[in-house]
This record gives sequence, C-alpha cells and structure tokens, in this order.
Amino acid sequence: MWSPSLCAAVVVGLPLLAYAAPIQSTGLLSDATIKQVKERLAQSASDTWTAGTQMEALLELDYPTLSVFAAASYPPPSTADAPSAVTAIVRQWASQRGSSDQLAYVAGGAAADPAALGVGWLVAAAFADSSTESTYVAQAKQQVSYLLDSVPTTPDGAISHRPSGEPVQLWADFISMVPPFLAYYGVATSDRSSLETAYQQIKLYRSHLRSSSGAWKHIVLGSGTDAGLWNTGNGWAAHGSLRVLATLKNSQWGSTFDVEIADLTAWVQEILRAAFQKIKSDGLLPNYYDNAHGSYFSDASGSALLAASAYRLATLTGDTSFISNADTVRSAVFGHVDSSSGWVSPVVDPLSFQSEASQSPEAEAFILMLQAAYRDYLATI
Repeated sequence: MWSPSLCAAVVVGLPLLAYAAPIQSTGLLSDATIKQVKERLAQSASDTWTAGTQMEALLELDYPTLSVFAAASYPPPSTADAPSAVTAIVRQWASQRGSSDQLAYVAGGAAADPAALGVGWLVAAAFADSSTESTYVAQAKQQVSYLLDSVPTTPDGAISHRPSGEPVQLWADFISMVPPFLAYYGVATSDRSSLETAYQQIKLYRSHLRSSSGAWKHIVLGSGTDAGLWNTGNGWAAHGSLRVLATLKNSQWGSTFDVEIADLTAWVQEILRAAFQKIKSDGLLPNYYDNAHGSYFSDASGSALLAASAYRLATLTGDTSFISNADTVRSAVFGHVDSSSGWVSPVVDPLSFQSEASQSPEAEAFILMLQAAYRDYLATI
C-alpha cells in the first residue's frame, strides 16, 4: 500500500488514551466525539488510500443515501443532499493531478491505492456542472484503463497491488481499493462487465491469500511478503467485499448476480468467523491472529473495520450470527476513543505493520464506518 515517499501519512507520539469518549445509550458515539474524529481524519488523510477511505466513511455516515449500502444507482437520487465534504476532497486531489496522472497516481506508490478515490470521484461528478462532470468521469475511465491495461497481473489474472516495474504482488488491502471502484464504475457507466471484474478480482485474491483458518494472509508474491494474518488486512478484505456485494445487489442487474452475492457472503463470513475467534480479553482483536513477528498487541483500527463489516453483513444478508462478537468489539473500540482529542488507540502503524502507534488516519475513518454501520443496523431491528 505504501512507499517510503508516503510516510508522512501517520503521526505518532500522542499519549495513549486519556479520557474515554462518551457512548450514548444507543451504543453510538456522541456527535461531539464524531466531530473530533472527523477533524483528526481530515488533518491526517494525506495519501490517496486514506483520502479515499475518508470519502467512503463520509458517504456512509453523512450521506447514506449516496452510499452503495443504501442504493447503487447512477446518477444518485436528485433529492439527495449534495455531498459537499466529499466534493471538497475530490477538488483538492483533482487540483494536484498532472496531465499524465492516473487519478492522482503517485509514481513509486502502490498501483491500487488511487482507485480508493474513485467512488467519491464519481459521486462528486454527479453533483458537478456538466463540464466538471465529464472531466471527472473521463478521469475515472482513465483510472480503470490503467488498472486493467497497464498494471501487471498474476498468470491467472489477479491485478498486482504494485505498479509496473515492480514484481507482481497481492495485498489484502487491494480489496477495499480496487473492486469497490470497479463495481461502482460499472453502475455509473452501465457496464455490467465491470461489476463482474470486481467480483472476479476478489475471487482471485482469495485463492491466493486465504489461509486454512479462513483468515487472509497480508502480502504474497514478490519481495517483502507478509504471510501473517494481519488484522487490518482482514478488515480491508471483508469490508471491500461487502461494498462490492452491496453494489451488485443494489445495481440494475441485482437479480442476475445471485451466485456472486452468495459467494461474497460466504467469503466474508469465513473472514469474520476466523477473526472473531481471536478476540482478546480487552474486547479488541490482535494485530496479527497468528502472532506473526511477535506482534500480538491489541489493535482498535482493524477491529473497528471488522465490527463494521459484521453489522453490514447483517443488514445486507440477514446473517446476525456475528452481532454478539461485533457488539463486544464495538464497545471496546468506542471505549478507546480519546474524548479530549478524537484519536483512537492502540492502533497499528499502517506504514509499519508490526509496530504499534497511537494515531492512524485510517483508524479514524474506520471509527466513522463503524458508527454508520451500527446506526444502520439499529434501524433494521
């Protein structure tokens, strides 16, 4: 996901939890705390994957009718509020694009990361003037072409997480970056094959990364691999798969994707089943399930995303078998949000997978996703 040139994304050194954030009777964080979390995320989301994850979190929490978890139509409903916060982020990244950039692609960075911006990019396009809309859609198309035509693949067709010029390498993180964008692009452009490609990429990645327990390995192939069962990587894989599941289900072709939806459901279930078996006494999941690298500290970051995934699975499919586990993890995660700052800790340093940190931009986004997922689940019971 990262390269040495991107290391400014995480700031460490803040003292650990000082004051637990207030949790409302509903089990949700207070509006004041959520406001702080948003502020910390806005200050720290300085890379394509963190900015893309920030936009996804805002869509789910503040503009739920524009989220694929509510619907997957394009353009979005005309009655929906314009997503001003998402549009502002897209404008910021659009202003940084060079003439040859692949949707803000940074040379030397991960090939997959800029695709994380794609869903927000297309949503912003739908609310822009006609000239800006056509520009944004053209840029999204450029990003799809880059992924499908320029990025190397495995012999069986899995798109590398890394760019051309580097060995092909598959990361669990890819599942939240590329397939959700491909699926949403397919809806936006009435291209069913793009949704099929999103599903196929998850299927291929699972064939390479799935362990015997059902949890996913972090990085395989190439150099600098990580066969450990990384908590956040499993969160990326589960939540990205659910976004694709929701897009397929809610698309204009939803009734024709029964097999794909069943597969995605089963694949998420096996990740959650393996992950939640590892809940620690403090209610959080460990950084690695297999204690790879001796890195077994509690990690609120990936824990938040996996709990959010359990609530989304229940809302999308009716499978409530993981709700008790998710409730345990959610309560622990929300209890580790510092009310004086909005930061959640302890978390893994996303730029050094075996190291503990006290701040993480993606963890702040996952808090917002968990808040949104639990809120939406509560509305169904």
